[in-house]
Order: sequence, then structure tokens, then C-alpha cells
Amino acid sequence: MNTQLPRILAIDDDQDWLNQIPLILDEECIVDGFPTVDQGMQAIQQGDYDIILLDINFEGDNRSGLDLFRRIHAVDRGADVIVISGETNSERLLAIFNAGASLCVSKPASPDQIREAVRKTLRNREIRFRALHLATSADPKVGPVLVGNSPVMLRLRADILRVVNSKAENILLTGESGSGKEVVAKTIAMQGGRTGKMVVVNCGALSDGLIEAELFGHTKGSFTGAVGERVGAFEAANGGYIFLDEVGEMPLHQQPKLLRVLQERSFQKIGTNHETPVNFRMIAATHVDLDKAVEEKKFREDLKYRIAREVIHIPSLRERIEDIPELVAWYLATVHAHRNKKFTNEAMELLQAYSWPGNVRQLHSIVETLCNRCTENVVREKDVCQVIPEVSTIFTSQVTKALVGRYGSQLVTSEKRRFEKAIIEAHGDRTKAAEILGLSRATFFRKAKDLGLVKTRVMGA
Repeated sequence: MNTQLPRILAIDDDQDWLNQIPLILDEECIVDGFPTVDQGMQAIQQGDYDIILLDINFEGDNRSGLDLFRRIHAVDRGADVIVISGETNSERLLAIFNAGASLCVSKPASPDQIREAVRKTLRNREIRFRALHLATSADPKVGPVLVGNSPVMLRLRADILRVVNSKAENILLTGESGSGKEVVAKTIAMQGGRTGKMVVVNCGALSDGLIEAELFGHTKGSFTGAVGERVGAFEAANGGYIFLDEVGEMPLHQQPKLLRVLQERSFQKIGTNHETPVNFRMIAATHVDLDKAVEEKKFREDLKYRIAREVIHIPSLRERIEDIPELVAWYLATVHAHRNKKFTNEAMELLQAYSWPGNVRQLHSIVETLCNRCTENVVREKDVCQVIPEVSTIFTSQVTKALVGRYGSQLVTSEKRRFEKAIIEAHGDRTKAAEILGLSRATFFRKAKDLGLVKTRVMGA
């Protein structure tokens, strides 16, 4: 039983402190402790540790904390290092952080501080290893990987399974741009019990004159420029899926032709008069509010009902901010050049505070930029602020008019609306509102207070 517990190594010349560590982490971890650098290094060479608690100043040993850290990494790069030290030299601490230390806890440290540092590091390790496992074991035959284990992502997976099992012929995916609708479409196609084939058509990128040829194909000489026969998307999708991306942007006068092929499961190629039967399942996606488009006479109501027999909503990144650490870890794991990069907890918290109007697509772009710009292996809070200046003042203790004027009110306003919506949905229950937002109760109250939504924290509220 104990062999399944995380293994912790403490290296510290304070024997009294070493004796306390096993008591602090009792029943949570297996702890070994050694008072000298050489004994600690010998233990690392002989054992396999998850976390190393490292002091960086040893009496009678003039080796620096950075020297120790580099020796540890040379022996075991898989271990996370938490520096627990009374060191006050900021340059020495920064050098160790830039080399890849996970956390720093200042002495004297309370038992709760030690436990929280270890628990946080273990959570981060689990996220990192899960992402690495997904990246290295993903089976292209099963489909793309849906990263994240937030409540909304669990519901999304359940919706996908329900739709696949229902063998629905027409499926509509809704959600903001960049939220991952095409990834979900590919997942459905791969799990749908057919060939896994999926033909993609971006309805928003086609000119009005090309839509029919793209969807239905044409014969040679059927119009000027038709120098050969063309196979349309519906014919190419026979036996599989057709994915109509941004279907809400299809011109109104072209929509009856799409409605007909969905109803009849047959089509007429341009230049012919005969019907060609076709066996396909259709997945449509849009970021447009189709109900509003119908009211504005921009989308046919009968077509909306036809394509929306089964509807799956793809959550925005704002709805699942707790997935951001795993999404970042997934990106780092899939890009070999960045696998040794780490994000500090403060940097990750800033990423989780941002509103992400471009969703997952924007997150991957920002993470790539951060990794490319940082010459060290650690991405820090200041790096995030340089790439996304707005985040530096979102949740300060005082969101003043001067700060809003300097950084813009759009981000603060969008976050305030998000919190207000959660509070309304929870009927004023702050704890439930925190769950809706995917935040801890403490984090919710801190951010809500910064946004001016709560004045005092009421116990039990």
C-alpha cells in the first residue's frame, strides 16, 4: 500500500527540521531525510523520488544552492524540487528558479505551508504526466485528443458518446471561434462506427459562385472554366461524414439546396439532370446564434431544425479555466523543443485570469510565443505580462479607474459579467457560483471582491 505513495527526499542540515518532515507529511508521502549534500545525492542515485525538498545553504559546505540543483537535475530530471530555505539573496533564488525549481518556501515555514507546497507540486506533476501520456500514446485511429477534465469537458465527452450511440444523421456543434469545434467533429467521425472519413467544407470561406461546385461537383463543360469533372464534397463523403464548418454564414439563397440534400440524401451534380444517391452523416458547426439569424431572415428556420436534430455545445475556454494547466502541459508535451519548459504557479494563475476571446486556439498561440521568447526553461509571471499586458492588473487588490484607463476596461468588464452570470445562475449561492466558474471558494471570493461584486466574505454564503 505504502509503495504507491509519493516519495519525498528532504536534504537539510537542520536535523530537527528533518525530523519534522515525516510528521508533517504523515500518511500522504514516504519521506527520506539526509543532513548532508553527499548523502542526499547518494540517495537520489539509489532511489526514485517524486519531490526533493532542498535547502540551499549547508553549514561547512561552500557549494551553492545552484550547484546542488544542477547536480540533482543531472542525476534525476524527473523529480520536482521545492526549495525550502532561509536564503534572502534574491539573485541566488532567481537563478535556481530559472534553472527549473518548482516552488520556493521561506523558512521558518509552517506545517500547512509545507503540506500545501507538496500537494500543489504533486497536482502539477499529475497534470504534466497525464498530458505527456496523452501526447505519446494518442492513437490516430481513435481520433484527436480532447484535453481537460473540468465538469464541462466531462459533459462534452458524455454528449459526444450519446450522439455517437444514437447514430444521428445530422449534428450541430455550437460554440465560439477557436473553441475546438473541428476537433469535436473529428472525434465524432472517428468514433461513429463508420470509416472515420470526414470531408471538411468551410462554408464561410467559399464565394457564392463556388458553393454549389464545392458541395455537389460538376461535369466537364457544365459552365465556363469547367475543364474537367469535379467530385463534390457530398459525393466524397459517401460512407462517412461531411463537416460543414461555419454553416451559419452560408448565403440565404443557397440554403434550400443544402436543405434538399439533407432531406433526400441525394443531389444533382452541376451539368446533369439525374439524382445521385449518397450515404453520409452531416456535422455542422457555427459560432452564429441561429435563432437570432432566423429572426433576422438570414437563416432558414426549416434548415435550422434539419441540421439541429442533435446539438452539442462546445464550451469556451472561459468556461473551463481549470483545464488551462493541462492544456499548457499538453502543448509542451507535443512540441519536443519545449518539453523541458515549466510555467511558474504565478504565471499559470495569470493565464487562468485572462478572458481568452480566441479560446484554445489563442492559448496555444500565446504559449508558443512565451516558449519561443523565454531563453530560460522557466516561464514566469513577468513573461506572461509582457505577452498579455492586460492580465497584470485584472485582480489586484484595487481595480482603480486609473488602471482601467491604462489597460482598458474590456477585460475587466468581461470578467465581471462572467462572475455576475455565475452568481445569477447559482441564485446568489456564492459556493455554487464558484463551482460553476471552476474556482475554489477562496479564489472566487478574492476575485469577486476585486471586481466589486462582494464587499465582505460571509461564512456559509
